[in-house]
Amino acid sequence: MKTGLITLLFLVASSAAIAQPVRICDDEAEWPPYTYYPRVDGKPDKSRLTGAVVELLDEIFKINEMEYSLKLLPWKRCINEVYRFGKNRKYEVFTNGSFSVERTEKYYLSTVVYSTHQGVFYSKKKYPNGVPMQKSSDLNRFALCGVHGYNYDTYGLAKEKKIDTGAKTLRHALTKISKLRCDLLPNSLEPVYGGVAVGKYTIPADIASMPIPGMDPTTFHIFVSKSSPRAYELLTKINQAILILQHNGVSKKIFDKYFSER
Repeated sequence: MKTGLITLLFLVASSAAIAQPVRICDDEAEWPPYTYYPRVDGKPDKSRLTGAVVELLDEIFKINEMEYSLKLLPWKRCINEVYRFGKNRKYEVFTNGSFSVERTEKYYLSTVVYSTHQGVFYSKKKYPNGVPMQKSSDLNRFALCGVHGYNYDTYGLAKEKKIDTGAKTLRHALTKISKLRCDLLPNSLEPVYGGVAVGKYTIPADIASMPIPGMDPTTFHIFVSKSSPRAYELLTKINQAILILQHNGVSKKIFDKYFSER
């Protein structure tokens, strides 16, 4: 009798835990067209968020009959809060993260949500005829700028290769390229031009881009804290919902909507 009661209480407690709202964070610098503040007369309306991933999250949690919240934080703080969820109990999930081996050690990754094409941004003042690159490993020959907290494992750089990650935002990094403080900014192409499309910033007139030769698209995922007591259940529910939305065409419809608006 006692065993049955204990089992019942455990099931009730587990059900209550998985039903708790999920607190999600993302980068305060925004990641349009995936997650960003809508613009009103050119200014961000910070009372709400929009974007392809925001709409996808709405559908994911609707399928699972769960509530969630999404807040934009400094990127490094966001991913650290998720890593330390077991201690701080603030943010359990982050979105719009690319794959890296280091991250697989700290978080559980969802199935692929979307992918982007990798390229480099450069100044036409320095490279009027384009960047002399034949393959991705050629990146090691250039002085690279990056954004603080971003993942550069994707590019397969030499271990000793240093990247100037003093920039806090993509706009700041693009300005450094324009001022010839470094040669190239490697980054996903879609979010940079997405920022321009939603009116977040303008790209300096001398800046151009090109795809990185021979480089595969980069996959982006939803990340769940390994220190969450419901990590497995939450990851399973998120993955199942993503696959359902991809199979029934809802995911494609959402992403097509945002890219057709650019």
